[in-house]
Order: sequence, then structure tokens, then C-alpha cells
Amino acid sequence: MTWKVLYVASRSEKKVDQRLKELGLESYIPLKREKRKWSDRMKWVSVPMISGYVFVNVNEKNRDTVFRASGVLNYVRYIGSDACIRQEEIDALRSIEEKGYHVESYSLDKANMGEAVEIKYGPFKGLHGKVLHLGKEDEYTIQIEGIGYALQIKVPSEVLQKI
Repeated sequence: MTWKVLYVASRSEKKVDQRLKELGLESYIPLKREKRKWSDRMKWVSVPMISGYVFVNVNEKNRDTVFRASGVLNYVRYIGSDACIRQEEIDALRSIEEKGYHVESYSLDKANMGEAVEIKYGPFKGLHGKVLHLGKEDEYTIQIEGIGYALQIKVPSEVLQKI
């Protein structure tokens, strides 16, 4: 089975994830915690790291099953076919979520690509990406291949290796 990326209705990622699981499919949305302000209080909430996307582990035979879940709009397409995500990238997202790293995501069409690197130590070991210097010494952008999004995480320079 292959991890694929679904484009879902705005602000419905958690509901779609639940509906896919009810259909017996393995799905995943990486979450991050943000502090939100209401008129009377501040509160920590879990929001998707990548808005509008849900990852689903599905084979070709069950490919169209996802459309039975209300809120699924389409598969994300990349270079003429469904965007696919490697298991190691899903594992890296889970590690980021589990360890509570500060994460910002943005579309790569707004970013300039840098040098190709591989993380050689730590929870992101084996993750390939591109580096962008964003003004702080140890801040790098790690590209998730195949979906046109990037995650900005703080990684010490000594864990990076040029490839």
C-alpha cells in the first residue's frame, strides 16, 4: 500500500480523518498545537500542520473508497499522477508531532529552493530536504517530496549532510 495525499474541504481535516477510519482505511493528519485567543481566554488547540490535506494509506484496488467519506474533494496530483508519500516522510511527520516541535508550513511556490541535504542524526534521520536560510542560524526548511509543501523546523547544522 502507498501513502497518498487527499485534498479535503476547508477546515474539515479531522472529520475526514475520522470518516476514513470508519471506512476501515488508514489515514493520518499531522497536528500541531497553537495558542488561540477567544474574547475571554487563551486556549491551546490542535490544528493540522498542513491545511487542507489528509494522508491515506491505500492500494489501487481501494483507491476510490476514499470518496465515500464526506469532505474528500480529490487526490492531490503531482506530475500527472497521485501524489505519493514515502513511509519515512510519514514517520518524520509523526516524530515532529510527537516531540512537539514548533512547525510552520507553507506552499513551496512561495519559497526559493536551496541545497539538497539529508538529516543524518536525531528523530528526522534519513529525511531528505532542501535548505533555506530564513534569517536564523539553525532554521532550515525540510521539503516533503511529492506534495509541494514544506515544513520549517529548527535543526542544528551539525545533523545535516550535503547530498
